[in-house]
Amino acid sequence: MRNVWAWVVFGAFALHNLEEALAAPAYFERMAGRLTVPWPSPAAFQAATAAVTLAGLVLTVLAVRFDRPGLVTVIAVVMLVNVLVPHVPLALYSGGYAPGLVTAVLLNLPADLFWLTRFRRSGPVGAER
Repeated sequence: MRNVWAWVVFGAFALHNLEEALAAPAYFERMAGRLTVPWPSPAAFQAATAAVTLAGLVLTVLAVRFDRPGLVTVIAVVMLVNVLVPHVPLALYSGGYAPGLVTAVLLNLPADLFWLTRFRRSGPVGAER
């Protein structure tokens, strides 16, 4: 069952990254001049998002293949922080939406919280109830 949830966590992660990649170009254009940090070009952002998604896939494959759930826990923790640090505040600053907000709140938040709750209860790495 843990392997199924590992893929759920990755699926939420991948869909989140897809939302970001598709929404980023219009968002960068809309926010030009309002964002105080330098943003990459849309193409560079999309390439980086694809690379991060591939890294998440590698972590998930390794986790499932070698029974290393801690690798999925890394994804879950990073994505929970990702909901709270850039997405929600940036959406508020932007007037309601920032790329990735919908999947961060509706997919990543519940999937990652479920994974972390189940992982914590399952005991040491490799132990499953």
